[in-house]
Amino acid sequence: MANFVHRLHHVGVVVNDLQGSLDWYRDNLGFEHQYSFTLSGAEVAMLVRGEARLEIIQVEGAAPMSNERKEIETFLKIRGINHFAFIVDDLEEAVAALAAKGVEIVIPPSSVPNHSGDRFAYIRDNERMLVELFQSAS
Repeated sequence: MANFVHRLHHVGVVVNDLQGSLDWYRDNLGFEHQYSFTLSGAEVAMLVRGEARLEIIQVEGAAPMSNERKEIETFLKIRGINHFAFIVDDLEEAVAALAAKGVEIVIPPSSVPNHSGDRFAYIRDNERMLVELFQSAS
């Protein structure tokens, strides 16, 4: 077994509106803008909150998100990464605070169906990307 991978460094997300996404993740989830750069026609910004990192990428001419990816009923039927999850201390509090800010709650706080006591909820960001909030029972 290979033992050279230590942990996930970041998740890259292609967006239509770089500044809108920077603002959304700052204002709603407390991310900080770490740095920006331009690469092969793409504007890129790295956001960080604790150990979580998001690389937000705006590329001119990028295809829009498919309707199947936008809908909770069909997003699991598409291969590839379909969401990312952030750990929260209090799921109910986090969802209530986000709902008060007008963030769309797609799936309200629910129990993971594995009898672990873990809980989750899904929200949508400004680009309609599904984002999971996860509260561990342990």
